[in-house]
Amino acid sequence: MTKLQRDIFLDEVNSQLEKDKDIFVMSADFGAASLDVTRDKFKENFIHCGISEQAMFDIGTGLALEGKKVIAYAMGPFISLRAIEQIKCGPAMMNLPMTILSVGIGLGYADAGPTHYATEDYACLRAIGGTSIFTASDNKIVKQIAEKVLNNPTVNYVRLDRHPTSDLNELSNNYDFEDGFRIFGSYSENKMAIISHGRILHNCIKSVKELSNDVFLIDLFRSKPISKKFSDILKNVKSILVVDEQTQYGNLTSAVQSELSKNQIFPKIKNLSLPDEYIFKNGGRDFLLSLHKLDEDHILNLCKELL
Repeated sequence: MTKLQRDIFLDEVNSQLEKDKDIFVMSADFGAASLDVTRDKFKENFIHCGISEQAMFDIGTGLALEGKKVIAYAMGPFISLRAIEQIKCGPAMMNLPMTILSVGIGLGYADAGPTHYATEDYACLRAIGGTSIFTASDNKIVKQIAEKVLNNPTVNYVRLDRHPTSDLNELSNNYDFEDGFRIFGSYSENKMAIISHGRILHNCIKSVKELSNDVFLIDLFRSKPISKKFSDILKNVKSILVVDEQTQYGNLTSAVQSELSKNQIFPKIKNLSLPDEYIFKNGGRDFLLSLHKLDEDHILNLCKELL
């Protein structure tokens, strides 16, 4: 059975805890079974804050001021929106090392309704000064993100999926993790680029396979900061489709457009994301994605229209 992204991340944390007692793991999620090993094996380095995200960041800021490496864990919609002021006024303003582990991004908790959707978290954390934002599309990237952020002296916002994600090695080219992105399919500046990240990126793979002569895919797993190399490879592309499991304002499209315009690059860009409204229909994640034309067939058809 494929491991959950959170388990892979926490496995790396536990491995580091064996030799680095300055790491502290904090949780505001009562149902986080994946934290059992951390809680049982490293009692002195684990703090359960209850369902109190704001207090968790206040405590975590104090620990970081004492030189500790803090990892704060909770569900995506609550660790971001409920505690946004504490994140801003604590670790961000004080430039402290802290990793925010946000689980269940996008429609990951579709069965729990719109109060549990993390569809605005990206926009909120992107607006906080000095943050680095990572979004994991598969387990390989999760492990690499974990290795990076544990020694990254800044506020790291790490976005993980609730459900297992299969590894995407089949179409992936060689890449340098420090560039913050990887390419699927055969790159050419004469092609159309699809840009995505997280689980929704899996819905773009069919387009790359069926339109391999015309399309390539970029997994922008670090979308803040974005490297100059990312802009360079998009200078002369035919067009860009950005696919994101967030609402349309402040999403990945906004980040891509901002970065490209900063470098005086102005390609034709199409946004495909969730609407600027709350979703009250039930039926599971795949149903909701299909409803808003974010399933693989709709993405493929849109690519054909844009070519």
